[in-house]
Amino acid sequence: MDDAEDAAIGWALFLNEEPDNKELRAEFEHWLHENPLNAQAWRQVTAVSDIIQSAPIERRSVRKQSIMGWQLVQGWRSVPRAWRLASGLGGAALACCLALLLAVPDLKVRFQADQYAPLGETRIVQLADGSEVVLAPRSAIAIHMTDAERHVELVQGEAFFTVHHDAARLFTVQIGAVSVKDIGTAFDVQKAEHQITVRVREGAVHLASSAHPVFDRDLHAGEWSSIVDGDIQAGFLPPETIGAWKDGLLIARDESVADLIKTLAPWMRGQTVLLHHALLKERVTGVYDLHQPDEALRLIMRPLGGKVVAVSPWVHLVIAR
Repeated sequence: MDDAEDAAIGWALFLNEEPDNKELRAEFEHWLHENPLNAQAWRQVTAVSDIIQSAPIERRSVRKQSIMGWQLVQGWRSVPRAWRLASGLGGAALACCLALLLAVPDLKVRFQADQYAPLGETRIVQLADGSEVVLAPRSAIAIHMTDAERHVELVQGEAFFTVHHDAARLFTVQIGAVSVKDIGTAFDVQKAEHQITVRVREGAVHLASSAHPVFDRDLHAGEWSSIVDGDIQAGFLPPETIGAWKDGLLIARDESVADLIKTLAPWMRGQTVLLHHALLKERVTGVYDLHQPDEALRLIMRPLGGKVVAVSPWVHLVIAR
């Protein structure tokens, strides 16, 4: 398969350089249909084309440009294979496109928030009342403190709260229609696309929702509850493992590859493109280093027969071996 992959990368480069060369196109078609492995390798190599095509037209023709310290150069054979692929397929366009995809959504969030943690970094926020908030990468909060109340909105992502208890001023975390009221505790709150999860490490919180499903319940140390598309799920975790991401640890307990890729995303530069969707449903148990997310992804995929190919610093392809 490696030989076919090498050849596919070479064809991508040649065809990109001479798209109107009919003789070259005929030779490519012969190679493509000569062996099923060639067709499979070609599909893998061209999987990023949709991402590239979403870049502005004026960016696609860039041949040589320094972006974020990455110099695109001629002389393909003198640079690593994966980097040749990114450059040959329009690496500058790809980099610009992915930079926009990563930055633009968070641009709106930053206007809504008082505190924001950038990609790949956590941020510790000390509140005026003595409470502490640790923001996961690409997470944001809005803070409203008065003499009468302490109110924090989780705008995006995940945050761990260690609250200074004050009976005269309840501490409330708001996530849409869901509120978490402190009863003297340390707890984690996560906001995903269709899911809100609260996990309590110490003490207790009162969890309530004013929208469907309407509920009121207390959560104590080790307990967690999730609202997923209108359904409520609950369970128990060892309390000391809750918020382990603050220490750079990803602890997976029979979790799907799809969920783990989503968890790793804020810690990684760029995007992960999975070419074999059957891998998404595979279950994984293990402990991984969030400070080395690329290596964590490789360790997750290796026992499942998956291979991670760094097409560029901004794109990782996950393929079956």
